[in-house]
Amino acid sequence: MKHILTKNLTQTESTNLLKKCQTFRYNQDDIILHATDNREGIFLVLSGMAEVYIPSEKSREEVLEIIKPNELIGLSNIHHFISTNYPQNQQPDPKTPLYPDQVSKPQAQPQSSLIQVRAIDDLEALYIPYTVLKERWSEPAIRDYLLDQVSSRLHDVYHSLAEQINMNTSIDPTSDPTILRVQDIMQPTTAIIQAKPTDTIQSVAKKLSQNNRKTAAVILNNNQIQGIVTMHDFNRVITSGKNTQDQVRTIMTENPITIPRTAYYYEALTTMLLNGIKHLPVTTENNQLAGLITMTDLLQAKQPTGILQNTEKLKNITKEQLPQVKKELYATLNTILQQQVPILHTLEVMNTLYDQLIQRCIELSIKEMPTDPPAKFCFYLMGSGARKEQFLLTDQDHFLVYEGNRDSHDQPDEHIDHIATRYFEDLSKKIVANLELAGYKRCKGDMMASNPIWRGTLQKWESRIHEWTLNATNDRLLLAQNFFSHRHIAGDDTLHRQFQQTILYSLDRAKIFLYRLSQLERENPIPTLEQPIRSIFRRNKKQIDLKKEILFPYHHSLQILALMHGITYGTPMEIINQLHEKKILSGNFQKDLKASISTILNYYVRNRYKQYQNGEELTSTLTLTSLTTREKEELMLSIRLIKELQNHMLSYY
Repeated sequence: MKHILTKNLTQTESTNLLKKCQTFRYNQDDIILHATDNREGIFLVLSGMAEVYIPSEKSREEVLEIIKPNELIGLSNIHHFISTNYPQNQQPDPKTPLYPDQVSKPQAQPQSSLIQVRAIDDLEALYIPYTVLKERWSEPAIRDYLLDQVSSRLHDVYHSLAEQINMNTSIDPTSDPTILRVQDIMQPTTAIIQAKPTDTIQSVAKKLSQNNRKTAAVILNNNQIQGIVTMHDFNRVITSGKNTQDQVRTIMTENPITIPRTAYYYEALTTMLLNGIKHLPVTTENNQLAGLITMTDLLQAKQPTGILQNTEKLKNITKEQLPQVKKELYATLNTILQQQVPILHTLEVMNTLYDQLIQRCIELSIKEMPTDPPAKFCFYLMGSGARKEQFLLTDQDHFLVYEGNRDSHDQPDEHIDHIATRYFEDLSKKIVANLELAGYKRCKGDMMASNPIWRGTLQKWESRIHEWTLNATNDRLLLAQNFFSHRHIAGDDTLHRQFQQTILYSLDRAKIFLYRLSQLERENPIPTLEQPIRSIFRRNKKQIDLKKEILFPYHHSLQILALMHGITYGTPMEIINQLHEKKILSGNFQKDLKASISTILNYYVRNRYKQYQNGEELTSTLTLTSLTTREKEELMLSIRLIKELQNHMLSYY
């Protein structure tokens, strides 16, 4: 083993010295140094990485720094070694080197620390006792190496401290609703209108009318939540002429969506947006009523403006209103991003809203047609919308599948098929036009259902997919990559299942096709950022294209891995879960991969949205110099894990 510790020593001397040290191996998450340990030496990391963190049982653990190969663990207590060899009352003679054996040893012993160190992956480290360092202290290279490590780490610590102070002074923690829990802002049970399922509609309506601030009543039976009624329900009673002496159970929403009182602010906000509701009963640990939270309660906690409060509006929007809806959707996005809602929750909310908008555009288009659809059909999204990663409205990216008609001999009925062909051609054009009104630009590559290449019967699609897999040219591979990220957005569920079976059958004979896809990815490896960030800067690696260098290879690698194992459908997060269920990905890797892609998407979304707000050209380039030290380390670890996914996929070929 050759390293700085054995510099200028003979083989025998090196061997004898290393016998006094010890090599330790740690698994992921093993503790290397506990806070209570006496530090009587340091560790030299040979492989793997570790993190230095502040342990806490009451709050989130704070990671202070990442330790990489050829760096030292235990420098926070190195002052004990130095003070042992350079007492405060004795200054070294600049002309005469002062070695440890020339001075008296103070009585101070190494002390325990407030921090701990653990392995963040499998790690190997050489433990070097202070006694060994003392023996080698006369070697200038040893002293220079140790001084370089200490000074470099000190610089990083000061820089990190400055960053945290800046963040703490710029953020008022009392004004951030994301740290609030539902129990902090909910209406308590004493302030809630409650009723029994057997109470009359009139009696419950009277309770609400006596307090015009209340807009809902919770229906309980033996302290268990049975349902909820809102003013909207009572309005329906009036318009329908229903008997007000009927029991309230006849109009209540049964088994309403609830939320635990310990849930965070953003969880209540996203739950309401995702489900198009304004009232959430709050439950205790025993699933009993603890309170009620409304959209008004959430908005009053911090006054976000312009948020799309009622998703029912999207479901009933008129064609004339389509051009205005983009502004409201973006206002909702702005509110969610400002409130630091986790990025996966943000994307789930926004894509649910965009789905409702697209579905409404399809409904409006069908209403504009002279007749109802002559056959069952399915409309699919591709690209970021299909992956549920869309946050700003992008170009249109979709295709359409419809049912072919057969006669009694199972032969195509050309006359009926001709009618369907003309109908869905016209319908697709109307869908494209309405989506354009809503803010979706037409696809420059014409990957839209209005293009006959992206529209056809189930049988035509079977032939098309077969052609892609049989003659896997680069152009067809690119089409296939986009196609295989599709998501069903509207249409018949039975036809959708038939379509997925068709795809699965086609892939049984597509080994060469999958091999060709994998070779495309081999030519575009995810970059390695294993070096310390300062080393990356010395190599002028000051920017990274998150979309081109990280997200595209990630999506393609996940897609190929899924297709290899018979998974033809699902968003990236759903596919990761399916791969875990098939035991292709371990539980730990599944969890870490989700966290890593969440980190990348967070940078991608916030960076791109900031460009949009500033009126700049939208790019996916992230400038590394704009990140804090902690952010750089986080980014590096996330990229490394996603690269492991790509390597895992390529290992099959």
